[in-house]
Amino acid sequence: MRYFRNAKYHEPQGPMYIFLGGEWTITPGLLSTGLTHDMAVENAGILFYTEHRYYGQSWPFENNNLTVKNLKYLSLHQALADVAHFIRYQKAQSADLTHSKVILIGGSYSGSMAAWMTHLYPELVTAVWASSAPLLAKADFYEYMQRVENTLTQSYGSNCTRRLERGLEHLVDLFNGNKTRDLLRRLNVCPNFNASDSLDRIAFFSGINNYFAWITQSYSTYLPQLCETLLSQHSSDAESLLTFLELLYTLDQRWNAYYCQDFSYNSMLQLYNESSDHSSGSRAWFYQTCSQFGWFTTTGSGAINTTSGHSTFGSEVSLWYFEQLCRDAFGPEQSPATLALGIAQMNSEFGGHDFDQSLRYRHVLFTHGELDPWRVLGCEQGRQALVIPGYSHVEDLASINVQDSVPMNLAKLRVMSFLRRHTEVI
Repeated sequence: MRYFRNAKYHEPQGPMYIFLGGEWTITPGLLSTGLTHDMAVENAGILFYTEHRYYGQSWPFENNNLTVKNLKYLSLHQALADVAHFIRYQKAQSADLTHSKVILIGGSYSGSMAAWMTHLYPELVTAVWASSAPLLAKADFYEYMQRVENTLTQSYGSNCTRRLERGLEHLVDLFNGNKTRDLLRRLNVCPNFNASDSLDRIAFFSGINNYFAWITQSYSTYLPQLCETLLSQHSSDAESLLTFLELLYTLDQRWNAYYCQDFSYNSMLQLYNESSDHSSGSRAWFYQTCSQFGWFTTTGSGAINTTSGHSTFGSEVSLWYFEQLCRDAFGPEQSPATLALGIAQMNSEFGGHDFDQSLRYRHVLFTHGELDPWRVLGCEQGRQALVIPGYSHVEDLASINVQDSVPMNLAKLRVMSFLRRHTEVI
């Protein structure tokens, strides 16, 4: 396991602040800024940033070989065991850490890991801050796109989602009527795309949905601008979305005349196959979702959004699509039944997201952005769960800032107070 360390502020037996890496490559900058860094300064703590196995430079095999056989060593339990070993090792190596209290911090999946550590290794962990942490494993995560719809409506109003919904319905009509030639030309779609192929069709709509999901999750402050751009197209609802997508997907063509948008199913599969560039972590993360978590952002469940009474993103992207991707990427043994078993074991062991916090996760503080589509799978209720209005995914990890809202800074103060109580010497 690769890790970074910052002992600049540490005094003997001061707390250990360990930020857990997730499905990404770690960098040292996190240890010199942000709320975790500020708490270490305040409490004379030492900072660590650990890297998850199979990501970044933490590879168990030479040449980054991610065959299905080698992936058997990639699981949540093995990753948590790595963290447990790391804590024991650091304490054994330094007398200054022998009696240090251990604070775990994580965001998104690594926030889930931090919380789950208190279940498997309670003797090693003093307290946890879990930001935007999903806790419920679920294959058909249709609620994600429903939350994207709700966030778009909340950020700008129903005019935006209504135009988006009608525009997507028009695209479906084009596919159903075999009238996609002009559509594919305008969006600069690569010639290998087959509009009559069911997997290519789903990949197309999944790609469009993912754009709106990506903005909602990672750049929520741009949502009003997105909606204004969509609504500024002075044409019908159907034509306005097409014009919006045309502007979006032909931008790179202005710099490279040979560039095209590859919406095909095979292009998705190439992200996850053995020969892909594994530095991005795409294959490793997809394996984890196919084997233990699910978390597939579908729209094909037929579920109606209980807030709006309809479904802006339609019903094109089915669970079957992701199940097929899992089989094609990792072989027939990676079946829906295998995933169902993995999910059942996860939720049985860790309790999902519906639990009595007086009995489970008593030393964990959960924070969520109100606009974050992931929060539906996390802990949102109780004295140790904070939902921050106006923010999305892991937007609370930075230092206290006067440019942030009052609720955001109050939430950060709550985090600091909660962890400070656990690091005080009694």
